[in-house]
Amino acid sequence: MNDVAPPLPEIDCYRLVRQQIEHEDNLVSQRLSWLLGSQSFLFTAYAISLNGPTQIRSKQLETHLGLLLVILPLVSIISAFLIWMAVLAGTWTMYKLRRTYEREFVKFFGSEIPPVQSTGTALLLGHFAPVILPAVFMVVWLLLMLRN
Repeated sequence: MNDVAPPLPEIDCYRLVRQQIEHEDNLVSQRLSWLLGSQSFLFTAYAISLNGPTQIRSKQLETHLGLLLVILPLVSIISAFLIWMAVLAGTWTMYKLRRTYEREFVKFFGSEIPPVQSTGTALLLGHFAPVILPAVFMVVWLLLMLRN
């Protein structure tokens, strides 16, 4: 019995690479949504903690509030960092898939079919937000932590 699978036609390889890139791109979009959702929730919690009524604050509440004003930025920085690493992993995977496609399969098609992903400036601009936003949030939270 022959255990070697027959080679896939080039067009099927194109489709597989493109589908994998689309999948990774969707994951990056989901991760960006996680980032924005988590950061908006944590900023809201931070703002509420800062602006609570001062007349009903007890010594114990002040202690908890002080702890909360340290923990919220830490949680925010950690979550932004973890999401950033996941976004970078997705963009790196898309880069590797593009390079593999260009090295192995583009010679079969030339300009007959669209590229597996945007190229040049469009690709660069498309990755700005998911790659840079987590770092922006981390810097903002660090500034808030240093200010307190």
